[in-house]
Parts: sequence; structure tokens; C-alpha cells
Amino acid sequence: MENITRDIVIAYGQHLQSQLEAGEHASASAPKNYVSAVNAVMKLATHGEWKSIFPGRDCGIQKRIYIATENKAATDAGHINAQRAAGDRISSLLALQRAFGLRFKESALLNAKAALKEAKIKGFISVKTGTKGGRKRTVPCSPAGITALEQAVTVQDERSMVPKTMTYVEFRQECYAIAGENGFVFHSERHAYAQARYRGITGAPSPIEAGWPRKERFNKLAEYLNINKTDAKEIDKSARQIISIELGHSRVEITNAYLG
Repeated sequence: MENITRDIVIAYGQHLQSQLEAGEHASASAPKNYVSAVNAVMKLATHGEWKSIFPGRDCGIQKRIYIATENKAATDAGHINAQRAAGDRISSLLALQRAFGLRFKESALLNAKAALKEAKIKGFISVKTGTKGGRKRTVPCSPAGITALEQAVTVQDERSMVPKTMTYVEFRQECYAIAGENGFVFHSERHAYAQARYRGITGAPSPIEAGWPRKERFNKLAEYLNINKTDAKEIDKSARQIISIELGHSRVEITNAYLG
């Protein structure tokens, strides 16, 4: 506790905000409560000398559903650079997250051997372990997905991607430390998946990828696909519903954080 600084707590709050943007929290209440809890403990530990961190002003924790205005997807070059810097096991996690839109925990606890067998037979993988709220789902498997799974199998020890000598928590801490040292973010691969799926389903880039203003997205999509605005709205809605399910969310609005 002696090493806890304002900068550390603000960084923690910003991490919570990134989770909020990705739909890891149903509302801003939980992240705000976490930051408030840290404030309360630190005030007790410092006999009232701790200067409180404000969740909104200092950490940027939003009150409403987040609509992305900045593209946070990992580029192809960024993905490759991260893989080169991180080593074989983390490289495999990044590939799995990019190919299937997995959260970090889902990729770490995935049984790649079983998933590869399922993908070759059924054309999709079942995501069961480490999911938010225990909600199971299936995700279609592309050729890139097969490659990612084959790569993962080569480094898998037992029934998951976690080394047999470590607990999941220890592995997560090591992975995030390496990511921080090398300047990449795991969740950016999930953004990349969502945007690639949107393009694959609609035949057009997502608003955030194309740089289309939120209010003009349907007009821009209609123009891009050479269709009317009504049809563009339906195509966009259908794509977001599919992607929301594949990402393991219950609300279509969550796709705003990934697609704009």
C-alpha cells in the first residue's frame, strides 16, 4: 500500500473505463464504486491525508453508453509487432482474440486443442470458460481462426493456454505486465474482430473504421453500398445484432464502443 500513488489509481480507473467501453460492466456504477472503495481504504491508511480520485473528472468514467469516436482496433502492423514482442504464448492469445473476438480471460482459458477439433468439424468454436456471466456462445471460424488455433495448440500445456506452472491470476498479471512494457492492449484485438466482422457481413467498413460521423452513418453506408437509407439501417442493425452475440454481449448498444 505504501507504493500506491494517485497515478496508479488513475490508471486503474482508466482501465475500468476501457472495460466499461467494452461492455464488461453494465453501467458506470461498478467502476465508480471500485474507485471510491480505493479512496476510502487509502484515506484510512493515510489517516485522512489521501487526496481523493474523482472517477469522472480524473479517470474519465462515463455516465452513459459509450460511443466510440476513436478507432481502438489493433492494425495489422500493430498486431504483428505485438506478437513479435510478446513471445509465443502471448502471441497465440493475441491471434485467438483477433480471430474470434475473445476477451483476455476467454482466450487464456480456451482449450485450443478441443476448439480446433470442433472448428474443423462444425465450422465454429464454443466459448464456455471465462465468459462474462457464464454465458456460453459459439463463434464462426475463418481460415485465420484455424491458423490461430493451430498456433495455440503448439504452446498449450494442458486444458487451457495458462502454463501448467502458473495460476490464471499469475498468468494474467504476467501478460498485462508484458503488454504494458511493449505498448500494446489486448482488448484492441477484440475491436479489430468486431470491425472485420462488420465489413464481412455488410460489405462496408464500420462507421469508426471509415471515419463517418455518427449522425451520418446511415447515409454514408447507403452511399457506399449504393442502396437506400432504409435498407442501410436494416443491414447495420442486423450486423450489430450478430456481432453483439459473437462478442458475448446481451445488448446491441454495446457495439457502439467497437463500431461507432
